[in-house]
Amino acid sequence: MIILGISLLIAVSIDIIKTVIFIDGSGTFSKFLAAGIWQIFYFIGGKKGSSKVLTFAGGTILIVLVLFWILMIWGGYSLIFLSDPDSVVDTTTKKPASTIGNIYYVGYTLTSLGNGDLKSGSDFWRIISNIMGISSMFFTTLGISYVLPVLQAVIAKRSLAIYITKLGRTPNQIIKKGWNGKSFSALYDRFTTLENMLLQHSERHLAYPVLHYFHSNYKDYSAPLRLAALDEAITIQEIFELDKTDQAYNWNALRGAMDNYIVRLDNTFTGSPDKAPPFPYENPLNNSTVLENGKEEELRQYQQRRCKLLGLINKDGWEWEDLLS
Repeated sequence: MIILGISLLIAVSIDIIKTVIFIDGSGTFSKFLAAGIWQIFYFIGGKKGSSKVLTFAGGTILIVLVLFWILMIWGGYSLIFLSDPDSVVDTTTKKPASTIGNIYYVGYTLTSLGNGDLKSGSDFWRIISNIMGISSMFFTTLGISYVLPVLQAVIAKRSLAIYITKLGRTPNQIIKKGWNGKSFSALYDRFTTLENMLLQHSERHLAYPVLHYFHSNYKDYSAPLRLAALDEAITIQEIFELDKTDQAYNWNALRGAMDNYIVRLDNTFTGSPDKAPPFPYENPLNNSTVLENGKEEELRQYQQRRCKLLGLINKDGWEWEDLLS
């Protein structure tokens, strides 16, 4: 029981540290638990991005993760104390505590309640109790403090989505609203702000993978849809070479920020569609298509990123048509 308890504590400690402190994804338990809960909400919501049910998934996952960590720490220490019948005794009768008494003692020591009706049975177990209290304070504080920055990242995610929406709801609309007849100068100032927002969102996505499961059932606030629309708009510009001015580097900077975001996307969030979505866009300047411009081979260079964006949209309950409408 001691070995099992210590193993459990080590495993949950690694999971907490990797999820909360390390900026390279979540721990194994957290990743599995988050994906499982999302799937439950996903099926209950009918696999539709417009379902309000999906909006409760992110908050539920966040709460369950913190509770899971607390319960695992409680369970690990309970196993350690249950390995010795005399580890916990009644303060009045001096008799060993029952199984429930041991679990109760561990629970109130972890929460620092200290009711006093039970106590450690020896000096050795007093030291273990002190270690338990210190580690509990450390890991519980880490778990709870994880919640606030995640919620701040959710607000930033929604702000990013609506910022892109204001540029245009579809890829073609972004291009047409930004074109003033001579250049895309109307977009350049916004691109600078958008680049910073994208880079920050990418790093938050890496630091807080649970961020992916905070869903919006409105298209205008759906980050996966809006980011895919933005990336498609950049692709339209590159395929048709629309911006021939000396300010065209603004598009390249934004593409670099999108590249950084796409690299951060794990297959857990995107899947791996084999076929890229259609490219039904026309050159907004002369209404010609990719076929008419002989750009089919060039378009194939974008297949992998477009597959990944399609998978991201589908995993969030949306279809590619939602991007175009």
